Amino acid sequence: MGQLSTIMLVCMGNTCRSVMAEAMLKQELKKLMGDSAKKIRVISAGVAASCGDPASSHAKTAMRNLGLDVSLHEARGISAEALNDADLVLTMTMALKNALLKDYPSMESKVMTLTEFAGLTQELGQDIRDPFGCSLQVYQDSAEQIGKAVEIVARKIKDSFESK
Repeated sequence: MGQLSTIMLVCMGNTCRSVMAEAMLKQELKKLMGDSAKKIRVISAGVAASCGDPASSHAKTAMRNLGLDVSLHEARGISAEALNDADLVLTMTMALKNALLKDYPSMESKVMTLTEFAGLTQELGQDIRDPFGCSLQVYQDSAEQIGKAVEIVARKIKDSFESK
């Protein structure tokens, strides 16, 4: 694995899971790497995003409960340019991974599910549950899943920098 300087997190609409994962990964990288974390670009996108949509209210609340603010988030869609710029693309589900690889087969080496990259598919499964339209508790459960994976992902990213 080379140095990972641009990480893209992908879900369906870029208002729930990938938003939470982006905020949590940025926080974890800052905790592990301090100012060096600024060298890493963490972005999120959705395969069916309505560009400009805010984070869902429950995503905002779930993140606020973790001391994170996603109130300024605006959804963005997937673009070939953004995918090309990313060193690693982490999807929230296997179906999203497969959809990306169907459209962009040349990206196979850098597209994985979040739990797959973290090595947690046995514990958490292949997919992060989509909380869209569900209760705050479901959002918090998804955030907990994401948090477990993000801790490991952040360590792997840190290691990719220290090995250079």
